[in-house]
Amino acid sequence: MCTVERDAAHARSSSSRGPVPAIANWRPGATPSASFRAGVTGSGSHPSAIKRSEPPPVSEPPRVSETPPPVPSAGAGGDDPLVGTVLLERVRIERPIARGGMGKVYYGEQVRMKRPCAIKILDPRMGGDNDIAEFTRRFLLEASIAAKLTHPNVVTIFDYGETADGSCFIAMEYLEGKSLSEELKSVGRMPAERAIHIVRQVARALREAHALGVVHRDMKPGNVYLVKRDDDDDVVKVLDFGLVKDNAAEGGQEQQHTQFGQIMGSPRYMAPEQVQGKPVDSRTDIYSVGAMLFTMLAGRPPFDKASELAILMAQVSEKPPPIGSVAPDVVLPPGLEAVVMKCLAKDPAERYASMEELINALKLRPDGQATTSDSGALASPRLVPPVLTVGEPEPRRRTAVPWVLAGATAVLLVAGFALVSRDRLSDAPTAGISPVPSLVPSSAPSPAPVPSAPPPPPAPVVTARLHVDTDPPGVKIKEEGEVMCEATPCDIVYTGPMADPTYEHLLVLLKVDYKLERKLVKVSASPLSVKMTRAR
Repeated sequence: MCTVERDAAHARSSSSRGPVPAIANWRPGATPSASFRAGVTGSGSHPSAIKRSEPPPVSEPPRVSETPPPVPSAGAGGDDPLVGTVLLERVRIERPIARGGMGKVYYGEQVRMKRPCAIKILDPRMGGDNDIAEFTRRFLLEASIAAKLTHPNVVTIFDYGETADGSCFIAMEYLEGKSLSEELKSVGRMPAERAIHIVRQVARALREAHALGVVHRDMKPGNVYLVKRDDDDDVVKVLDFGLVKDNAAEGGQEQQHTQFGQIMGSPRYMAPEQVQGKPVDSRTDIYSVGAMLFTMLAGRPPFDKASELAILMAQVSEKPPPIGSVAPDVVLPPGLEAVVMKCLAKDPAERYASMEELINALKLRPDGQATTSDSGALASPRLVPPVLTVGEPEPRRRTAVPWVLAGATAVLLVAGFALVSRDRLSDAPTAGISPVPSLVPSSAPSPAPVPSAPPPPPAPVVTARLHVDTDPPGVKIKEEGEVMCEATPCDIVYTGPMADPTYEHLLVLLKVDYKLERKLVKVSASPLSVKMTRAR
């Protein structure tokens, strides 16, 4: 095997790999040694075992360049013996891509379907001579668990297996994009809106994994891949379930899995219970996701110490700093920092109980504005005209005085007329005098109360309908793990924010004997027609 697989800087730091030390000992103006030349050509033998050959005589001393000879990179095929091979007559290896945490990754193709794929090969040396069997078990465990997950935000596993010579492989969907860690190195930190969009996709993927009893245990930016789909540049794919915990595993098997050589996980994103070797569950992933969100918003992890040991100690004993103390100029929507700190609680009981709770907590307005009423505007005050009261008691007493005086005057006049004319009036019948009407008028009737304005009718619920037809019919449709339609043709009804014409829905269409289809659509695309492709 060629021992010069990495760049020159990495090769100079690897003092235990065959002829590579010759690169570290090379200096400008010196002729490369035979062991160095052997390393470049890929013999892989120790320098003492190389048969030295004298260079042919020349008339002048050879001219040596001031820069060392180029070292083949891991991306080139070189003398890699696996390039061109076909594993179990199912996948063909074409070229190396990178070296991962459990082995080497190649670009390849499924032989029958002619579909490009990424192929992960187990490197037994990473487990040590005494741990090859255990390392192989863990590798196949990753494949078997990851193959159960069908969420659109989880990398899809096409195939996996073990060859007769003990080589293990996983063939998965080939992704073109960049990891979240690469993106953070490029941009430093992200706007809150973008960070929330990415983390919610991660949480949805882990929600499905947790529903299957699977805990990832190594969530970090390096295991989140960002790809472009249609007009979304940040479609998430969660990678590397190599450190997962299957809650259905037996106690002894789980103990062996956890203590394989060292503490498993990435120190900057490990939960306190993980560092202490305590039992882990879905809340362990919630802590790691909170640490990722902190990193995306602040530009660095919550605990960034000089050594990994110091980081591990801080994860257990130190309170995470406020985001504002790390990035004073960052502006966050109200409530977002509280969500991050709840994820980073030392006690798992104080964190969100599930990814579902975290997803709901992240439904914040990224612009930081206060929520308005249903109509979207502030209610204006209603002006009420003043009510005038008539018929007050005091005015009634004042208006009765003239009536009393007039009545008394009339009585005196009548009495005097009677005295003068009593002879004439004695024989006449007594004239009846009408009773004086009441001098105090009765109370005026109370005015009718002014009716208040009726309350405004409730705002109508916004709905939208997406009609889906498929060829053939009878296709099940899911969105974010929820069944939206049991069998097409059907109408999917959305309400509230999901009915917004600009909201994008990622639909997953499934039917037996047909390939899984994913469609990113808006309700304005109704009716939607999808032609399914039969699986070969």
